[in-house]
Amino acid sequence: MSNSIPSLTVSPMDSSHKRVVIEMTVHAGAVLLYGQNRVLEPLRNLAFSPNRMQNAFLPTMPEDMLAQAVTWEGMAGLRWYTCPNGHPCTVGQCGQPMQYGKCTDCGAQIGGSNHMPLPDFRHIQVGADRTQTGHVLGNPGHREAMVTSEREMSPAALILIRLLTHLALLLGATKDPQSLRQIIKPQVQDPVSFLLQHIYKDLEQLRKTLGKSIDETTNVIHLILYRFFMGTHQHPDQWSAHFNGQLSGKKDRNNWERVAKSIIVPELQSLDKTLLELNQQIIEDERIFSNPVVKIIYGDPAAFLSSLPKNGTVHCSKMWNCRKRISVEYLGHVVQQKGGKDTVPILWKFLQKEAELRLVKFLPEILALQKELVKRFQNVFELEYHRIGDFLSSLKSDVTRRTMEKQVGTFLSVWNKLRRSLETNGEIKLPKGYCDVDLTLQDEFEILLPRRRGLGLCSTALASYLIGLHNNFVYTVEKSTKDAKSYSISPTEVTDLHVITYEVEKDLIPLILSSCQYSIEKGGEALEEFDLEKIQQQVASRFLQGKPFISLMGIPTLVYRHDRNYEHLFNDIKRKLKQSSLPNSTISMISGELQSYSDICEALFVTEITLGFLATAGGEAEMTVTEYIENTLQMGSQTNTHILKALSRCLLEHTISLWQLLSSHKSEQLLQLKRDPFAEIGKAYKAELGAENTKLNTFLLQAGVETFLQELHEMIILKLKYAKPGDEFNPDWGLKEAFIPYLESKAIVPEGLEDKFSKSIQLCDELEATFPEDIRLSQCIAVWKAAATLKRDRRLG
Repeated sequence: MSNSIPSLTVSPMDSSHKRVVIEMTVHAGAVLLYGQNRVLEPLRNLAFSPNRMQNAFLPTMPEDMLAQAVTWEGMAGLRWYTCPNGHPCTVGQCGQPMQYGKCTDCGAQIGGSNHMPLPDFRHIQVGADRTQTGHVLGNPGHREAMVTSEREMSPAALILIRLLTHLALLLGATKDPQSLRQIIKPQVQDPVSFLLQHIYKDLEQLRKTLGKSIDETTNVIHLILYRFFMGTHQHPDQWSAHFNGQLSGKKDRNNWERVAKSIIVPELQSLDKTLLELNQQIIEDERIFSNPVVKIIYGDPAAFLSSLPKNGTVHCSKMWNCRKRISVEYLGHVVQQKGGKDTVPILWKFLQKEAELRLVKFLPEILALQKELVKRFQNVFELEYHRIGDFLSSLKSDVTRRTMEKQVGTFLSVWNKLRRSLETNGEIKLPKGYCDVDLTLQDEFEILLPRRRGLGLCSTALASYLIGLHNNFVYTVEKSTKDAKSYSISPTEVTDLHVITYEVEKDLIPLILSSCQYSIEKGGEALEEFDLEKIQQQVASRFLQGKPFISLMGIPTLVYRHDRNYEHLFNDIKRKLKQSSLPNSTISMISGELQSYSDICEALFVTEITLGFLATAGGEAEMTVTEYIENTLQMGSQTNTHILKALSRCLLEHTISLWQLLSSHKSEQLLQLKRDPFAEIGKAYKAELGAENTKLNTFLLQAGVETFLQELHEMIILKLKYAKPGDEFNPDWGLKEAFIPYLESKAIVPEGLEDKFSKSIQLCDELEATFPEDIRLSQCIAVWKAAATLKRDRRLG
């Protein structure tokens, strides 16, 4: 071992914190070099061979728990859903619900009947495991002061294992900085400084959690390093065979953490006794105890200050020692050590999640921001703001700008504190890279806009996570209080009074101190005793009880016209208003009156607004569309007269069929203008036709081209826009075997209305009889374009 560590030299100008860290780093280096315990192998690789750990799952890093649950025994083949409050549930066999049930987490009704799930019982795509390799904690300045448990490790054990990992990484940064940079995500220019800041944060968290002084906390770390060095004698390597030194899999990492925890936990259980013994050794060491300051801190002042009376209780050094600073973190450690998970479960759970739960109070402000943004941008075709700062600068009113700046600042602050939890524990799966860095005013404005896709998913996921956190604790308290009566509210109704709200320093710490008793004996330590049951009762009654469940349905959502999920919209309309097909005569008249691209676009725009209102409020089936636009929507003055005249030929029972006609005609116009009507459809469905074209023409000459165009266009827009190839609509399927079931599902209508849907039924028969078998679903867009071209040629011919 050399007599120096590159990049970690000590100078008289260095802070005491840095000197303490360098002492620990030297001790860690010696342990890793000469220790024989196999549990040291991953840390040794990080310290001296970081190039071997490029794909390692590092200890204490966050893990995607939902993806982990999918791999558990018995979970294969299950389909995942979320209850109205966001808790994950599963449905077996075919994956579609056939009965009703209760969510095990919150008691909300889940399931469905006849393969139709309840509206609030939503299917989710679990997707790929989002657990990342390497160091992914990000900027140390944005780490929370409090640590939550991870993989059944108590906060104290987790911090100690994380600190040991950071010490090993710091040694690796001095040994091979280039390889070490590849481990840290996102990469940093100065890994030594970066890791020093993380170690300072670890020390701060450990001091608060253990309730010790900085000197005692430092001694704890040296004790743990000693135990790791002596681990082969103290703890048999019962787990050693189950992990490799490169921690190349999550299972390797998790098993290694269990070995490390088996060394650390016994030391934490006897920590106070061990520290007393250590202090006694300090007193007996003449090299240290000759210092008068040390005598005052560790000894009896009366022994060397003759002016003090003998046997005086008041002059005992322990009487004048600073009391331990009571903190939420320290209380969490006390509850953990006393087995509070079983004795005070509400308090235990509260302390586990307190660092996140304190952020729930910002939910009303975030929802207010989302509602305002939805109101401003609901019908906008294209955003004119690229950065968040650009939007704030554009606000004319000083009052509005100040309000928005405060709300946006709150959103960014809460996001930055929760982004890691959102990535690994959130019910909404965010695309890779969305949670990697903190957000600022220079980031994309679209992040603030609550949507169901793209960057706007960030805003929706944040509100959903906070609501789920709130509901989780409301249900926990309700379950323990038998006579409690809960109620539910929509996100649109949420105010400060509805959510879990408290201030740590003003509300929580005084509550803890009021339930803490001190005692002291001469020559002994000052002891504090917490009344944990009283603290639990007060936390529940003051902060948690009486709060409502908040429904996930109704979170403000911005839907651009081109992003609207028309399938869901149509289902909502059909539940409120009977629908039927447009007569051929009406189709001919509308097509003759709306021939230009601009006319079709305006008519489609008005129709889509009408659909949106009908899905929410319903209407009278026999009312004309024009009458509804003029009298109900009050949009008559904003709509061209000839558009209103054309739409007057349709009743509200024809609105879905009208949309089908206009959207198909718009795509035909785009095709004629040499533009791609299906730019947002995946390439998997855009294969060209070959020899099949001749057979297709034969079918089109015999079938009703207009109906075929409209129905195929609808399937493409409704089903393939968001389809994942290989999932529900495999491109390798025959177009016929995908198209006919789609039409048949539409043809399931109430008895007596078959004539209103006869076009779909007739088209099914035509497809079954003459449509080419060898045309694939991957060629569906080419088929539609061929049919549109044939229709145009017929009209011109």
